[in-house]
Amino acid sequence: MKTAELRCVGTGDAFGSGGRLNSCYHLHYGQEQLLLDCGCSSLIGLQRCGLDPAGIDAIVISHLHGDHFGGIPFLLLEAKFVSQRQRPLTLIGPPKLESQVRAAVDALYPGTVDDGFAFPLVYKTLQPGEILTQGCFEIGSYAVKHGSSADVFALQVAVGGKKIAYTGDSEWVDSLIDLAAGSEIMLTECFAYAHPVPSHLDYQTLLQKRDSLCSKRLLLTHMGPEMLAKIDELEFETVSDGDLIQL
Repeated sequence: MKTAELRCVGTGDAFGSGGRLNSCYHLHYGQEQLLLDCGCSSLIGLQRCGLDPAGIDAIVISHLHGDHFGGIPFLLLEAKFVSQRQRPLTLIGPPKLESQVRAAVDALYPGTVDDGFAFPLVYKTLQPGEILTQGCFEIGSYAVKHGSSADVFALQVAVGGKKIAYTGDSEWVDSLIDLAAGSEIMLTECFAYAHPVPSHLDYQTLLQKRDSLCSKRLLLTHMGPEMLAKIDELEFETVSDGDLIQL
């Protein structure tokens, strides 16, 4: 019987707190592989975990901040010149994902996109409240709040009869209750410890709200310096770079 595996490739914040890599989570089920977010350091993290970038079928992006999508230019470069990829790669995310990827690649490696790729590069757009099917994965998205950023999503992926919830980056919003419902695990960003901060979840708020988050396992990630300093005192589980979770 097939089981899904989740590898926590990168569990850090935008600042590299604790030496952790940017957000990146690898889902593997049967022959299909999916990334949830792809921060700037993701290619490094994939290599450390022994994961072949050429095996990834699709990348789902929660929002267009560099620590969540900035690794795509490096994966495209690797696909073009190292893996010499030929099978399709699908990029899924907010409405401006394609233009932002193009701008990032042009800034970092000018001419790479203009020269073309030997593989189909397909873009799909997330729509809150709708289910997008990508191979064996069913991807749901929920509108959340991350400062003044537009089109910011939490993600829920169903595969093999299990649901994986991922908050992306967000302060508390009630849509997180629907996100958590029925999930096997909930990857929950928790940047701050003692005080609510704009754009992010904090530990004290999660303690207050935990009875409303109906997930079998709530796992904290994307932790800032104060959270990391108190990691041994927390009442929730946490994840670290390289952790493997069987679902």
